[in-house]
Amino acid sequence: MKRSMDRILTTHAGSLPRPDDLTRMMWDAIDGKAPDQAQFRARIRSAVAEMVDKQAQAGVDIISDGEMSKFGFSNYVVQRYSGFGKPAGFVATDLGDFPEVVQKIFANEGGAHLRLPNVEGPIELKDPEAVKRDIENLKAALGKRDPDTAFIPAVTPGQMLFNFPNLYYKTDEEYLEAAAKAMAYEYRAIIDAGFNLQLDAPDLPMHSHSYAGSTGTKAVREHVPAAIEAMNEAIKGLPAEKIRLHLCWGNYAGPHHHDIELKELINPVLKSKAGFLYVEAANPRHEHEWEVWRETRLPAGKGLIVGVIDVLTNHVEHPRLVAQRLERFADVIGKENVLAGTDCGFGTFVGWSGCDPKVAWLKLKSLSEGAAIASEELWSKKQQKSPTTSTRQKKPAKAARRAGVAKTAHDATRAKSAKRARRAKAPRKAKRR
Repeated sequence: MKRSMDRILTTHAGSLPRPDDLTRMMWDAIDGKAPDQAQFRARIRSAVAEMVDKQAQAGVDIISDGEMSKFGFSNYVVQRYSGFGKPAGFVATDLGDFPEVVQKIFANEGGAHLRLPNVEGPIELKDPEAVKRDIENLKAALGKRDPDTAFIPAVTPGQMLFNFPNLYYKTDEEYLEAAAKAMAYEYRAIIDAGFNLQLDAPDLPMHSHSYAGSTGTKAVREHVPAAIEAMNEAIKGLPAEKIRLHLCWGNYAGPHHHDIELKELINPVLKSKAGFLYVEAANPRHEHEWEVWRETRLPAGKGLIVGVIDVLTNHVEHPRLVAQRLERFADVIGKENVLAGTDCGFGTFVGWSGCDPKVAWLKLKSLSEGAAIASEELWSKKQQKSPTTSTRQKKPAKAARRAGVAKTAHDATRAKSAKRARRAKAPRKAKRR
């Protein structure tokens, strides 16, 4: 993926608001009322072209197809792979005491069409043409533009295990191995086409506070290392610089007070072979976690995509706030290692989003404007030549230290003089004979 040595590049987490008519087609398909396939595929292709144009207008540097062909960022695999059965329930422990919030989040048409089935048979590729159509649609929309300026997201083996409970394999390890083997085809196809691959892995942080079916929550040590190992096996032999790993704590507007902290899982996550790590840093539960990088060294060669736009609110971040967030990371890990992104997607599942579609585009525009402000300040020659705040602060500190030394020496001299004076005034004792 492209990196810049003279400015901060912008991107986002992949999914974008689908056009209303395409959303309706997808809902019909989920409900078993399959639309005409020729019309459906043609609308997906035109929607991709629309998304590419809108991203360019918003000033986004590294763009996606908006996941226009997918019913959701993870459950699209149900249409492309075998082994899926009856729907499984989903539990987020932070929502347990807030049934009214659950209603607000899921009691809508988008929520009604959100399906996460169990795995009840072998996970195997059944539609090898689907990813090829995604590639062709994005290439057509890009025209002569370099495919390295674009990416296509794909779900990870660990996320599949998290979203689609295991009711078939003897062990979760066998499940992960099968999922990795099946998904490797999609990963390679995306990279072989010249695009970048985004690996979506909300499971890595989310399994600590949420789960599907009856699996229950899992501690980091119980899930993350095995999920990373399966992912690494699936991308074995692929260029690390073409792969970005996206973490997410759940793209829903809940309290999130049960979220695990980044510092608790960053070490096993950094064992991923992906060349870029993508983290949330805009929402109020995780914005403070830029501090993690004061203690954790970003491995040489890795880049960090920083979520500086909250996708669960209709407030549009001021570009200056975006710049401030980016500058904090740049000061810690180096400006050349920072890319600007959104916390998560704007269309995680079809017709289901925490942000109004029209507002989403304003947010992406603000992302680009904020990255430009940060770049100007971080790379400005004028700023580099002028005294920095820290330099100005050092001068008075140095002067104070010198004054302290002088004061100490002066006090010592005065003390010695006073002692001699006291001796001179004191009566002398008579000598004994």
